[in-house]
Parts: sequence; structure tokens; C-alpha cells
Amino acid sequence: MDIKEEIKEQIIENIEDMKGKKMGLFRNLIKSNSGVSSKNFFLVCVTLVGIFMLSILAAGFIVDIVYNHTITISMSDASYFVGAIGTLFASAGITKAWSDSSTNKYLAQHPQDYQQPKTVEEEEEAMMPEEDENI
Repeated sequence: MDIKEEIKEQIIENIEDMKGKKMGLFRNLIKSNSGVSSKNFFLVCVTLVGIFMLSILAAGFIVDIVYNHTITISMSDASYFVGAIGTLFASAGITKAWSDSSTNKYLAQHPQDYQQPKTVEEEEEAMMPEEDENI
């Protein structure tokens, strides 16, 4: 009975550690030099949606091959679908690249405005409310 409880506790600890690491990864994906960037968030969201949509198309092809033993899906329609998803990727990437380019040009002319990237601990500390001495 003790071994089962220990294993259960270890599994729960591992799951909690994995949750923290996943959120840390997501936070690192959307972080930029000046903090959290909405453009980075949009780019990550568009990428996740595009991967989901392409996986639906791939599943359709797999089901078609398994049941019909051939591809009956219109390839031109599938190419339109893939092209639309590619356009989503391009629109998100171009806006991010364009804004980063202008930011880099500005920082090259005004190096005093550059802020060092913050660590996760520094961001969490900045988000904590300050203690009020008047209370």
C-alpha cells in the first residue's frame, strides 16, 4: 500500500512539473525584448490553428486511402485549402517581421532605449503587487 501511495505522489509531482514547463515554454514563445508581445502571441496562435487545420486535411486523406484504397479528394481543392493556411502563416509572419525590423532600426539609432530581456523570475516579481506601508 505504501508503494502505491509513493508512486501516486510521484506521478502527481511530475504532472505539476510538466504543467509549469509547458506554461514556461508558451511564455518564452510570446516574450520579446520589451516584455510580452501581442504579435508573438498572434503568430503562435495562428501556427497552432494552422497545424490543427492541416492535421484535419491529413486525417481526411488517411481515411480516404484506408476506406477507398485510393484518393478521391479533389487535389485542387486541397491545394486551395493548403494555400489559404499558408496565407495565414505569411500574414502573421510578415507583420511580425516588419514590426521587428522597424524596432531594430529604431534601437540602432537610439541604443539608450534598449532594455535587457527579463528572466521569468524577474517578470513574476514585477507582477506581484507591492506592499502598501499605509495599511
